[in-house]
Amino acid sequence: MNQKNNFWALAILALFASSQAASSQDKLKETLPPLIEGKAPQTLDELLNGFDPRLEPLDIEVLHAWEEDEIVLMVLRYRVGVFKGKKAMVAAVFGYPKDGKELPGLVQIHGGGQYADYNAVLTNAKRGYATISISWAGRISAPDYRVSPNEVQLFWDGKKDDSAYKVTTDWGALDGYHAPSRNPKNVFPGIPTGEWTLDGEIASPRNNSWFLCAMAARRALTLLEKNPKVNPEKLGVYGHSMGGKLTVLTSGSDERVKAAAPSCGGISDRSNADPLFLSLIHI
Repeated sequence: MNQKNNFWALAILALFASSQAASSQDKLKETLPPLIEGKAPQTLDELLNGFDPRLEPLDIEVLHAWEEDEIVLMVLRYRVGVFKGKKAMVAAVFGYPKDGKELPGLVQIHGGGQYADYNAVLTNAKRGYATISISWAGRISAPDYRVSPNEVQLFWDGKKDDSAYKVTTDWGALDGYHAPSRNPKNVFPGIPTGEWTLDGEIASPRNNSWFLCAMAARRALTLLEKNPKVNPEKLGVYGHSMGGKLTVLTSGSDERVKAAAPSCGGISDRSNADPLFLSLIHI
């Protein structure tokens, strides 16, 4: 990171100082409570039980930062939670007008096979919004910080010596990736089981990636909410395709969302017969 980018990185981290303060004392307490008597959640209240998207530190890492047309832009990572003893860190592109105050905030959610895209963030900033475009699948499109499936694989393999290596989304012990998923058995339409899922061999809706990615979007709302340039009473979510479905899941579970615009999302997996999936994940 060059001197100018380093300046912006330090300035950005200073904005989030209050949300970072608890990190040094945090002991990686599990984000979600264990299942009661090994039984999977049967209702929406049980599924969401124990998750407070405001509770944990964000652990923000600025990976790349720059200014363009009086807009402050950055690639960063933030903490979604701690699952099975490991942090889940989601990458994103974040930006806002340099001199902005009391800005409305937007969470932009990409679709399947797509990227967190700085163009959406830049365009929204020129219209007076602070925007975070979350990379739930690990892919990022930004100047001097592009992460394609090839770079995602390099990150998974830990090949830091490769010149194309980039830090990106790390779901830790779990797998919230898509196209490709890190675990070939990770299928969004179902409730998978396995050691790479939250509840292991128990068929639990908490194992489903829709659930994980909606958690990531709710934590992105917290990132906006804690930024002093953003008006926390004016938060919205939008996305296309899989991002559209995640928009519905996010706005339906978080009262902070004041406006939601799902595009071509919200109806999927109609042939799935699993009653838990149909009642708690399917929309």
